[in-house]
Amino acid sequence: MLKEETKVLMASWKRAVMARSASTLATGKHTFVAKVANPSPVLTQQRHLQHVSATASTSVPSTSYPQPSSKKETPEPVQGRHKVTNCKPVNAGRQVEIEFADNSRYEFHAKWLKDSNPSTHGMDYYRTSAADVWQLSDFTVSQVFPVGDGQKLQVVFETENGKSQTDIFQAEWLYAFAPFVGKALNKASTSEKMINGTSSLLEGRYARRQGWMSDLEMPTFKADVLTESVDEQIRFFESLICPGVCLIEGLGTPERLDREFAGKPMEALARKIVGKLNQHPVRSTNYGVMRKTAESAKQGADYDMSNPLSMHTDHSVYHGTPGFIQFLYQAEGSVKSKVCDGLALSEYVKEHHPDAYKLLTEVHMTHSSRNTLYTPEGAPRSVYDKSTEPSPFELVHTHPIIELNAKGQMEKVVQSETKRGVCALSYDTYEEWMAAYSLWTQLCEDPRFIKHFDWPEGSCVVTNNYRTLHGRATVPPEMSRTMAFGYVNKTIVENRYRYLKQLQTGKDKPEIDDHRWLTRIPNQVLAKIVDSE
Repeated sequence: MLKEETKVLMASWKRAVMARSASTLATGKHTFVAKVANPSPVLTQQRHLQHVSATASTSVPSTSYPQPSSKKETPEPVQGRHKVTNCKPVNAGRQVEIEFADNSRYEFHAKWLKDSNPSTHGMDYYRTSAADVWQLSDFTVSQVFPVGDGQKLQVVFETENGKSQTDIFQAEWLYAFAPFVGKALNKASTSEKMINGTSSLLEGRYARRQGWMSDLEMPTFKADVLTESVDEQIRFFESLICPGVCLIEGLGTPERLDREFAGKPMEALARKIVGKLNQHPVRSTNYGVMRKTAESAKQGADYDMSNPLSMHTDHSVYHGTPGFIQFLYQAEGSVKSKVCDGLALSEYVKEHHPDAYKLLTEVHMTHSSRNTLYTPEGAPRSVYDKSTEPSPFELVHTHPIIELNAKGQMEKVVQSETKRGVCALSYDTYEEWMAAYSLWTQLCEDPRFIKHFDWPEGSCVVTNNYRTLHGRATVPPEMSRTMAFGYVNKTIVENRYRYLKQLQTGKDKPEIDDHRWLTRIPNQVLAKIVDSE
């Protein structure tokens, strides 16, 4: 019964999509699924699909989103608030009191100060001695005073045997650490919760994301400028958080189009702005290649450009979704393609279909496949050719369709209907979840959410694969096409952004005269120095 009703629903939806433009002009309403005759209780969630009122349509998330900037979004601070104004050793030198220009005052452990100064590590950024930790109890502070108009702090340490050592500290560095490691001594001082987890300098941007619709203005970059400019690279990574997609122009075309060369311009670009692309488990190159040829289509449905693909994210079958950002390079041919915003979709479902949202964020389903697309040498092979030995490997990933972070924000959308495996959904959950999933997949194809764009030869689309879904490009009948694709994981992206923000801060804040003050520290502390939000 459910199967027959699903067929009816999908047929009705397809007819409604074709009629939507005429309906919109006539009524101003966006009806994207026609009513199903005599719907059963099984389709409780799908009843929401019977109509979308004009009011609901206009409440879909706006395309307005925070524009990435090459300059830091610096708040209006107290000028020089981090400068040291007063300081003294206390408790027989076991602690140090430090007061800053904004009147905040903290007590620091002398051992923490000694243990944390950059003098403890060498040119390789490792600690110079593994034994120093055993000597920390020997140190107390005998003298402490501001240096350079309060921009620095000089601390004189003494050991039990009477030897003294002097270390210099950057005041802004101390000011950033103070709420985490210091004891707040007055109302002007704040205390942060104990740091838990690695975090990221990009984390603050998640709360400020907004969804976008079909009229998105896609950020665009020039390849030659992007590879040379720290500020442009920062803007590039920020654009991948919001809106989660951009276009890089001017990569040129490869020297040759065979698979060992087709993706070289994309590979070189990625290497300069973020690092090496992820290495596939079997493939000889760290990028894949698709072509509009009958031979390429033999690798399977994904590689058959005549086969329409529903809107999807990549790496759905890989546990944890290692591909955080995806490079898609148009090595040959100019086409039209499309993307949609998983954040806008999830926020729409959350607002208009809360029961479906709960199912899509809590119930774990499975994407899974067996990969037999490559030979033991890493060359592409036809999945229909039994004479060619494959190098098979299994892939399985069980997860919610919409994954939330600890703050309840959308962390990741994982969607690929063609790679959906056999899901072990409970008997009581199955019908409700399938109804919610049907709603979700239909919204993924709704034209209101889909951005169409021109994709010229020699350019590269980059997507946030945790947020942005993409579909099959439209290739003119007479057009030859070769497309290369590759991925970079989230940790590499976040740490590259961290490094770029350190470079930018070192340039913008000459008082931080040693880059060692910006490394080896938690992201939560570094964010206070680089003014990252």
